[in-house]
Amino acid sequence: MRPLFLRRDTQNGVRKILVDMAYLAEHKKIRLPKVYFVEGLYLPNQISRGSQIIPDRYFLTKDKIVREDEHHYFFDFPFKAEEVEDIAN
Repeated sequence: MRPLFLRRDTQNGVRKILVDMAYLAEHKKIRLPKVYFVEGLYLPNQISRGSQIIPDRYFLTKDKIVREDEHHYFFDFPFKAEEVEDIAN
């Protein structure tokens, strides 16, 4: 599986956080350390409508947390891996 990055737009550019790929492949959930969670964090993805592909953003918000432990938040990963943009630019 190729690396995927969460992003957040800031005044100085784009902040990128590498997704824990081993956990994602095993559990189909995003495991994010609590220290990295901020409002505005998103996963760039694509929506297919017929033959048209539309860029979109899946925002990680507090209401999308499905579980948490002492150090991590866990989010569902509602996409196929190929629907998520993988280029870290």
